[in-house]
Amino acid sequence: MEETEAQLFARLREENPEFQRLAEKHREFDLKISELDRIYYLTSEQERKRKELQKLKLTIKDQMHAIMRQYRRNHTPATSQK
Repeated sequence: MEETEAQLFARLREENPEFQRLAEKHREFDLKISELDRIYYLTSEQERKRKELQKLKLTIKDQMHAIMRQYRRNHTPATSQK
């Protein structure tokens, strides 16, 4: 049975140092974005910073998903063809 997304995320966070580093950076960026979201009016500099953080967070998420796809490819038994 194939692992769920959440199970695979937890496994890789435990076993893969690069995935763990990326997950931590993703969390840090998420917290910083949340801090900016609590400000009623953002200055242009704050808005620029928020957009930059969102882009970085998305880049990291893409890298994490690439690691997850690679893990699944390497750890999923080949299915027999009919």
